[in-house]
Amino acid sequence: MATTTEKPTAHQARERTKQRIVDAATELVRERSFARLTVGAVMERAGLERTIFYRHFDDLSELILSVGREAIEALYAAQAALAEARMDYGPAGVREAVEIPVRVYHRHGPVLRAVSEAAAGDERLAGGQVPVRRRFDELIADTLREIEKQTGRPFADVMETARALNLLAESYLLDSFGREPRVSVETAVRTLSEIWLGLVDR
Repeated sequence: MATTTEKPTAHQARERTKQRIVDAATELVRERSFARLTVGAVMERAGLERTIFYRHFDDLSELILSVGREAIEALYAAQAALAEARMDYGPAGVREAVEIPVRVYHRHGPVLRAVSEAAAGDERLAGGQVPVRRRFDELIADTLREIEKQTGRPFADVMETARALNLLAESYLLDSFGREPRVSVETAVRTLSEIWLGLVDR
């Protein structure tokens, strides 16, 4: 008996095309900076006509945000899980906590770098990053409050300390893994662990 192959619906076809564009951009940001990314290059890599791009995205910044969404959510999920675990803050616990975001950056570094570069030149995208940064700051602030309870030593300003730690870690990890890895995962974990242990033992 002959079998029939169902044709994809218009919605499914649209989503597949969109995913091809996202996949092509994901490949390209591993090879070049956001400033050197063009719609033409993305569509050529995707094997699609340039005009199709604008049926799915307004511009490259919107595309890069779609490309980076998985990496940002992976990073947030990892930190949220650790925050809920209420881990101990000895050397082994700190290392375990630090290793998770380091591995996310090791895997998604070029994409996260492209998101950062795109936001630097796009006010709309930068504004969209504000609530994302706030979520990360609040997660770290919760961790710092736990450290305060365990050590009995308060921070001068928990939210500012959390913001500073996130900015430091983001800059360091983007520099380390934003293109070809500049350091090993082990070196990055050890470096950030030492910074966190300095906070715990201050």
